[in-house]
Amino acid sequence: MGHFNHKTQLFMLLSAILLASCTTSVTVEGTVPTPLVVKIPATIGVHFSDEFKTFHYQEVLEDSGTWKVDLGEQNLTFFQNLFSSMFSAVEEVSELPFQEGEMQHLDGVLVPRIVKYGFLTPAISGLKFYSASIQYQILLYDHAGEVIGDWNILGYGKSEGGSFSADDALGDATMLAIRDGGARIAIEMSQQPQIIKWVQTIDSDLVEQELVEQEIVE
Repeated sequence: MGHFNHKTQLFMLLSAILLASCTTSVTVEGTVPTPLVVKIPATIGVHFSDEFKTFHYQEVLEDSGTWKVDLGEQNLTFFQNLFSSMFSAVEEVSELPFQEGEMQHLDGVLVPRIVKYGFLTPAISGLKFYSASIQYQILLYDHAGEVIGDWNILGYGKSEGGSFSADDALGDATMLAIRDGGARIAIEMSQQPQIIKWVQTIDSDLVEQELVEQEIVE
């Protein structure tokens, strides 16, 4: 019996080593159209951190080994297009915190970040598809570098496991999660009380500036 237990333990150990050495690398690819929305009348700065630009995720699953998901490049490209479609003008800002006077030509600065990424395989969920979820945080800063808006958005996507290989299926589900999160940001952001108040402030500043310029001309 002891000999049998020893063999069993050895087999389980070897199985665990082989499983751990099995790695599935997922690269998120493909183009996803950005949602069509009415542009917010603002000149906005956007800061993409290095973590956001190169975001990757790794997890070890008992049934299938190591999963590595690289979504940084596609996520960055999508959000660059997303913000361009949402605002009148967009400029990327390279550093935080903001230096005094650096933002005078901007109406505000947005900073997106990925708070959490997760996925499920059919073996874990018991369903026939792969799913992925991404939690985003969007911060809006004013001229003084003060946070005037803070939103958490969850994007979700799924892909049928039988139609693709495991890595392609999870990559597709992740791309759909990015698209879903972006659509929620585009639709919901303009409805936020902080955004409405902010846009009203921008409009007031423009009217005041136009009056001043008119007085100078006269």
